[in-house]
Amino acid sequence: MAIEPLMQQTGAFVDALAVKAAATSKTEAETALEARIPDQGDTVTISEEGRALIALEKPGESEESDQEKDMDQTIQTLKDRIQKLEEEIEALEEGDLPENRKMTQIQEKQTMLMDLRDQLLKAQQTKLKVDGMAEGGGTRANGFGNTAESF
Repeated sequence: MAIEPLMQQTGAFVDALAVKAAATSKTEAETALEARIPDQGDTVTISEEGRALIALEKPGESEESDQEKDMDQTIQTLKDRIQKLEEEIEALEEGDLPENRKMTQIQEKQTMLMDLRDQLLKAQQTKLKVDGMAEGGGTRANGFGNTAESF
């Protein structure tokens, strides 16, 4: 009948579309990609040496991680200095110095403490920007609609 010739043509067409195995070895990712996409022309295979060279030429990833590490280290150093300064202020308050010298030294250390806290805040904001987050955290606020239902 009419269906048999159509089935034969369909079988020949499916055989023509079958994915052909390449003579060179391929990675699992390349094989999976090839299984999803039929041959459409020339095939390029990148050697392991070429992949290694490409990996070396991508400095953006390592720079970001180095920058993040530097920011983390700066933030931790500032936190440590703040903690040490707070302990020094506490020791001065409990110390046996004359009252006028004690107050002068405490004020100096409190001024230094405020400066360190400002530096810490700026470093944390910079780190948020590097990480791609907003300074205030959270998500962008949406306003109200202009319909009678929203009132």
